[in-house]
Amino acid sequence: MKSLRRFAFAVLLAFVMMPRSHGAWVLPLKLSEDSRYLVDQRNTPFPILGRTAWCVISQPESGYGKFLENTLAHGHNAIEVSALCHWPMGNHPPFNGEREQPFLRRLNGEAWDGKLEFRDIRTEGPDLLTPNENYWRYLDTFLARCEREGVVVFLFPAYLGYDFKEQGWGQELIANGPEKTEAYGAWFATRYRQRKNLIWMLLGDFGKFNATQRTAEAALIRGLKSVPGQQSILYTAESFSGENANENADFGHEMTINGCYTWDTNRPVAMVTRRGYAHQPVMPAFLLEEPYDEEGPDGNNYNRNATQPVRRFQWWGWLGTVGGYVSGNGYIWPFIDPLWQQHLNTQTALDMAWLNTFIKSIPWWTLVPSGLNGMKALIVDSENKDTAPGFVAASASKDGSLLIAYVPPAHVGPIAVDLSGLKPRRTARWFDPTSGQYRTISGSLKGAGVHEFTPPGPNSRQEADWVLRIDAK
Repeated sequence: MKSLRRFAFAVLLAFVMMPRSHGAWVLPLKLSEDSRYLVDQRNTPFPILGRTAWCVISQPESGYGKFLENTLAHGHNAIEVSALCHWPMGNHPPFNGEREQPFLRRLNGEAWDGKLEFRDIRTEGPDLLTPNENYWRYLDTFLARCEREGVVVFLFPAYLGYDFKEQGWGQELIANGPEKTEAYGAWFATRYRQRKNLIWMLLGDFGKFNATQRTAEAALIRGLKSVPGQQSILYTAESFSGENANENADFGHEMTINGCYTWDTNRPVAMVTRRGYAHQPVMPAFLLEEPYDEEGPDGNNYNRNATQPVRRFQWWGWLGTVGGYVSGNGYIWPFIDPLWQQHLNTQTALDMAWLNTFIKSIPWWTLVPSGLNGMKALIVDSENKDTAPGFVAASASKDGSLLIAYVPPAHVGPIAVDLSGLKPRRTARWFDPTSGQYRTISGSLKGAGVHEFTPPGPNSRQEADWVLRIDAK
């Protein structure tokens, strides 16, 4: 059995590492006519199939090239990046892959050595208006390559950081003051006004502002939005865990896309993402952040909520928002050598490849989450709450041609599905989210009533989650 599993894993790895078409997206992206998802300039629906790459700019070209190749091979089309890394656990912050720092001088006019610890940040902090051209030229090259490869970059000009402390640039923004911060935002937007593959990221694991913090972030946003003629004009944010981007009291009105964020299972992904889809006014929603792969007890133990299998968060998030998801790995995002390279092809990375393939195989943009936007409750079970670990997420197309339901590992027993909204000629299959294999469901699916479906037992990973797919004509 072990040798068989090793063989299966090798086949999967070979599959995901095969060369892939990167897609002929005509960028920049824009909102669909109904504002429910993103489309390209030809109105081709664009699913957000993302992967976090926070400190990727700290890698040499060979390193970030390997990451991009691996990301594309797994079927992703987007990455989340900080233009400036500040995390103490990251790869030599704030330097890039050529060991260049982003700014040249301190606020007192002296040369800055790139150190991020200060006796008095008001004088020793980096002056945001003294850019190091070597650093920014490197970022230029990286972003240009992403655009050539068809990769959309969710880009933070200045990630604020958890609790506005050492993980981000919030204190540096305050030290520079609103005038310089606004000028930095304008400089940044001017430099990248012709880039077509950007989605602007605001806040940064922070959402509850005092007056000083609010002034700093507002200045940055004013600067970013002050530059005319920009190709990329979409905005979203990472607020604090459990709050979606457009729910933020101070800056929600700045958003055009609703990034849904929670790492805490007390504020579960299914609940937060469904709330994101239901928000008014309507805008595309997607799962932005969730418990990462190998970030829990099986990995770096940074987040106790990141228990395996973490693919359930992405399936919940995608079916709850329809717009897409971003996934992460606790060892990859800091890009510490050689550790990150050893975790590019984990089981969860392969699971994401299967998820990406699945989404691309269906008209995903026609789906509506169960019980939202006029869609009836698809799972007929009064105990099926989006706050529960056994929640069965489901979405269906309004024309009755497709229904997708994810049965998570914690669910026990059959699921009861209301078929009354589906067209009469129906075929049902179970999709294994760990192998990409289908199992046909036999028996009659006629009639307009409720039908029970029993998951077929352990999947290829000997775990209990499955995806129900019903096609109807």
